[in-house]
Amino acid sequence: MKKNLLHKAAAVLTMLVLALVITGVPGTALAAITGVTITPGAGQSYTIPVGGTVDLTAVVAGTPDGTVTYSWAQSSLTNVSLSAVSGATTTVTGLVPGTSTTVTVTATDDVGPVSVSNTVTITVTAMTISNSTLSLNGGATQTLTVGNVSSSSTTGWVSNNLNVATVNATTGLVTAVGGGTATITATNTPLSGDVQTRTCTVTVSPIITMTPSTQNITSASTAGSIQLRVEYGGDLITSASTVAWGNSNATAGSLTVAPTTFTVDGSALTCTATFLSNSTGVNATSTVTATIAGAGSYTAARTATVNVRTSRYLTLEGNTALSNTNRYGDYTLTLREANGDIVNDSTSSAHWSWSSSYLSLSNAALNSSRGSMINGQARIQLYARYNTPSSGTRLYAWINNDSNNRVYTTIHITGLSSLPQTGQDMTLVYILGGTAVALLAAAGVWYGIRKKRTAA
Repeated sequence: MKKNLLHKAAAVLTMLVLALVITGVPGTALAAITGVTITPGAGQSYTIPVGGTVDLTAVVAGTPDGTVTYSWAQSSLTNVSLSAVSGATTTVTGLVPGTSTTVTVTATDDVGPVSVSNTVTITVTAMTISNSTLSLNGGATQTLTVGNVSSSSTTGWVSNNLNVATVNATTGLVTAVGGGTATITATNTPLSGDVQTRTCTVTVSPIITMTPSTQNITSASTAGSIQLRVEYGGDLITSASTVAWGNSNATAGSLTVAPTTFTVDGSALTCTATFLSNSTGVNATSTVTATIAGAGSYTAARTATVNVRTSRYLTLEGNTALSNTNRYGDYTLTLREANGDIVNDSTSSAHWSWSSSYLSLSNAALNSSRGSMINGQARIQLYARYNTPSSGTRLYAWINNDSNNRVYTTIHITGLSSLPQTGQDMTLVYILGGTAVALLAAAGVWYGIRKKRTAA
């Protein structure tokens, strides 16, 4: 009995001691916080531009036994800034582009005390520009923009060559005003952090035209004008630039006036040549070329076609490019008067010639009347068989027996299989095939002779 009472007394004494330890001895109880998390503000990201911000909030896990305090620290004091180093929230501002910085929060419960920490990485992005290079024709416009910049920042634009390209200082609208090269610089200034710049190299091409691009002269010894015109010459073509003229066919006529210098016509430069048709009345065609020698090594050439038509002539028109998606080409041969009008001729016969290596009749029945001129015109439809070389293949046409005055058009075929040997029909295949047959025949003869000798 006494022994049981003794055990009970000991148990009560132990409970009292534990109670005193738990309630009376400070620092021996375990705090209830088990961790801390960091969350960004709604719609915000840990990736920010220079001058951009992200709001961070620390939340402890568990139920604190005492008062919780927070402290914030960063791995770099220059890449980002913190609005507060204590408290449950802080705002991070990006300062240096192209950097990454860790931000750490430590939560401490003063009962214990017990501390827990967590870390996030803040990335500060560099500014971008929509185009690092830009090619424009004179007079064209395009707006440049920047990215990865804070909404509170300002961006200014400037051009280093106003003779080539101008830019709106606030909108980034680039206007090509002259041939050459200009550098457009965008400068972004944030409320906090580094100022950033990005550049775009703008190349402007002048507008150069020959007028008319094609003309018909219908009488012998008759002059026609050809004007070379340059707009938006800028740094590349100026009034000091020179022009050289060329005439591809003296039979058609000659250049009686071919100035080598420009005339200023408002904001444009012009140079006008005179082409005089031949005195014999022979139909002929010439390509007139004007070559500009501009600033430095810059050159540019333009061409115009002069048709001397003092008598009837033929034209051939149709598809000049065929492929695996469009293998059919339609072509029209037209007999014209010297002034270009169609001759009402239904008695002449049309003749056609082409390389069967590349082209064939699309349909014999469809093309049964290809030799007939009807109201001055004849038609044919051809089908693409093989790829042509880069120079293409030609379709020729003439009327009656006048093959010396035939006309042609060049046809380029792509997207199909190529011939075994460029520019030839199946010749190589035939040669190799014939050789193989001959070898097989020789082998058969040799085998027969050898077998006969063995039997003997």
